Amino acid sequence: MESNEMEVPVDSHRELTRGGGYGSVEPSIGELFRRLGTDTGTLIRAEATLAKAEARETAARVARDAAKVGVAAALALVGVIALSAFLIIGLGMLLGGAWWLSALIVGAVTLGIGAMLVRNAVNDLKTHSLGPQQTIETLKEDKDWAARQMKELKRDLTADPTSDPTAPSTRR
Repeated sequence: MESNEMEVPVDSHRELTRGGGYGSVEPSIGELFRRLGTDTGTLIRAEATLAKAEARETAARVARDAAKVGVAAALALVGVIALSAFLIIGLGMLLGGAWWLSALIVGAVTLGIGAMLVRNAVNDLKTHSLGPQQTIETLKEDKDWAARQMKELKRDLTADPTSDPTAPSTRR
């Protein structure tokens, strides 16, 4: 099992028949509905557990990444301040002592670069999905499964119990 997968225990049903024992007789409608209710409840609990696990995993990953970004930003800020001072002094010397113009040029360039980096970071955040993708996918599968089960149950309830299921149908 991979580290991003979670195992959810699910109890299996005992195959009870109308007579109360084990055998080849079909289970009663009441038993089928009881199983459907139990299976649905188990499925919902398993999906909720999966969603919680995915949310915890996503939150932990976001917190870890945010901490890395915070440390990197603090170190980068110290470096930008030192380089800005160097550039202001060097450009001011080249401009014949126009320190204000030197500071304005360096500030404008730094601000433009920062704005571009922020725009790229925001676009990156928009492209990454923070939703529980695995849970959404399994919920779709569960919906399809429940629809198939209901269709089979309807078919079984409306079928003529005296007819031979292997005989070709005469209805059109």
